[in-house]
Amino acid sequence: MRPHFQAFKSLLLAVSGLANKVYSNVRRTAGGEIVRENYVVLFPDGPNQLDDVRYMARQSVHSRSQWRYDVRIVAVDADGLLMIADAVMSVIGKIPAVAGRKCDPVSLVPGVEEGKGRFDPLTDLHYLDLSFEFVSRRAA
Repeated sequence: MRPHFQAFKSLLLAVSGLANKVYSNVRRTAGGEIVRENYVVLFPDGPNQLDDVRYMARQSVHSRSQWRYDVRIVAVDADGLLMIADAVMSVIGKIPAVAGRKCDPVSLVPGVEEGKGRFDPLTDLHYLDLSFEFVSRRAA
């Protein structure tokens, strides 16, 4: 699971403007307050699907797998939110590089229910939730 997560994270880090802005948790100060800065939270996940698309095939770690990664964009204002969102969306169509695997291009998952450009009055931050997925197969 780690190689797939790292491959997707690498796609984000390769985007201009996202270097040193991709984290795996919400950023907090030493006092526990949420950091007021523009950044991206990438949540790790396991495969959504694991099969060889064959009748009666057993699951295997080497099977065809479908991976979905949720991304939360956090920003101090709406303009920053849209700027970071544009950068994140540029991974659509890119192909993650996982050793020994052949991956399909990344696509956007429609209809994420969590957050669509919401403003949190408690933290005084804007956020937007997006989900991306790709399929990984054994390399030939």
